[in-house]
Amino acid sequence: MASNPDVAPETQGAGPRQHPWWLSRCLWLGLILSLGFLVLAFVDIDFGEMAAALRSANLGWVALAGLTVMASAVAKGWRWHLLLYPVPSASSRPPAAQRIGRPRLINIWMAGTGVNLALPVPRAGDLLRVYLAGEAGQASKSLVLGTIAAEKLLDMVMLALCFLGLLLFVAMPQELAQRQGSTVGAAVALTAAVALLLWQRERIVALASRLLRHIPHGQRAAHSLERGLAGLTALRQPGRLLGLAALTVGIWFVSALTNYLIFLALDMPPSWVQSVFVLVVLQIGVAVPSTPGKIGLFQVLCRWALGVFGVAEALGLAYGVLLYVAAPLLLMVLGAVALVIEGWRIGRLPAELDLALFRRSGP
Repeated sequence: MASNPDVAPETQGAGPRQHPWWLSRCLWLGLILSLGFLVLAFVDIDFGEMAAALRSANLGWVALAGLTVMASAVAKGWRWHLLLYPVPSASSRPPAAQRIGRPRLINIWMAGTGVNLALPVPRAGDLLRVYLAGEAGQASKSLVLGTIAAEKLLDMVMLALCFLGLLLFVAMPQELAQRQGSTVGAAVALTAAVALLLWQRERIVALASRLLRHIPHGQRAAHSLERGLAGLTALRQPGRLLGLAALTVGIWFVSALTNYLIFLALDMPPSWVQSVFVLVVLQIGVAVPSTPGKIGLFQVLCRWALGVFGVAEALGLAYGVLLYVAAPLLLMVLGAVALVIEGWRIGRLPAELDLALFRRSGP
């Protein structure tokens, strides 16, 4: 299979020595953090009350919550497809042989998300998506990174809007109120920066080309910048942007619905406000790489978020356990299956993908 120069050609000769994954400092630090969070999660817990809540849980509602998680995952993969393939002009339309089908792109999204959740390594799943998209359709590495950035921007705007909406119903605890200004401010600043980049894209690329002309590999960097900004093209198209915004709102609604269904599973009084609050806390709390599989941290965040509304600690922890099974654990299982499928498609076993990823995702 021919290789796109911008995707990342293999470097000649021996690269930097790769250490076995079990010697990774990030992994061991994550395991220690995970153990610490698990201890914190179970402090002062009435295990009898928690066990009784889990035994009496309605697994039908849990299964339905799992279906909403899968629906949300498919919608996110579809959104990525819309970002990667905006409405093109006849001259810029990619050949059919290089266009990645929506089902495969959804599968690649699943694989990347599973890795992001499972590994305490910053954005490893996003790098995996770049690599797999390049293998699947000769997609430019910089272009794919641009679409992932657009995806993150859409979600950050929704997070800020949910944050602001919750202020009408919830007196924010100090721990979360401290992040309120930074979250909303970051969303506003990034939106303004992207708007400027989209408005003046040609001038910015031309200026970068002039400035980088005499620097080693400067032209390559300028080309990467141009391709990265091309990943934001969908945000310049009013019709496509409206569709992306509607899809993002739908994704967040379904995510809140997942939380709502777990309330029903535990026979707790269901609340949309609490469902959205838990969603916001989890989005902020698990965004930073921490523990493998988010084990411990996820349950602590659920327990803390529901405690703001006076929910008993044992019941809050039981909620966190069931939501973990319905959401992160399910996504990691689906991601593992997707990774096996992609490894088979490109002719590499999943165990070998990490080496290929690190070799081929350089600047």
